Amino acid sequence: MNMYNIEMPTSTVDLTLELRSANGSSAEFYQADEERIHETLGLLAAPRLFAQPHLLLASQYCASMIPCKGIDMILARTSAQTPLKFPLNLPAGLFNLVEQPEAWPDNQPAAIEAQNRQPHRRDSQVEIHTLGGWTVTLKMVAMIRGNVQDERQFFSHLPEMPTIPFRLGEGGFGLINTANIMRVSAWPKPEALPGVVLPLVLRRWTPSRIKSPTKLTEEFQS
Repeated sequence: MNMYNIEMPTSTVDLTLELRSANGSSAEFYQADEERIHETLGLLAAPRLFAQPHLLLASQYCASMIPCKGIDMILARTSAQTPLKFPLNLPAGLFNLVEQPEAWPDNQPAAIEAQNRQPHRRDSQVEIHTLGGWTVTLKMVAMIRGNVQDERQFFSHLPEMPTIPFRLGEGGFGLINTANIMRVSAWPKPEALPGVVLPLVLRRWTPSRIKSPTKLTEEFQS
């Protein structure tokens, strides 16, 4: 046995990037280099990521160009520290969105206590459906800084956000292309809703005629 043969520690940080498309298909990309992982995460965290015409991905031997309008959702799974900070600090207040339900502790975070105006808390479960048949359920905890009118304005401006970011339970973050959202349902109903509201109850929902992500996976494996 060589006493001087010291094994150097290797990095256990990696990144798996899943692109969920508007046609119901998905593609996965992988990176194990820590420096390139942090570079990729920084680019993905850009607020107007989906507002650009194309998303460019390149490896040593191949490059891919994907129109952003064809991407419903991006999932960046990693244990590396991400540039996105939760809760999100938006003009209307602080918003914590996570894929797995996760309640905040009773004591308020320091970031909330430092606000000049006392916020009021709103807890809800949000289900988002996209054009490609993808569905994600989020636990949302919002600390609204202003009054009911401020809350109403936030929901009216939500569709104007190009990207809706959220935390992944296993580490990393997800990004939803707001332009490709087909339906959003929230429980309980927000106290303040913008515009004209139709007093109707959902009776039946028919999935899209395009093949669902589940069917596509089953056909690929068969």
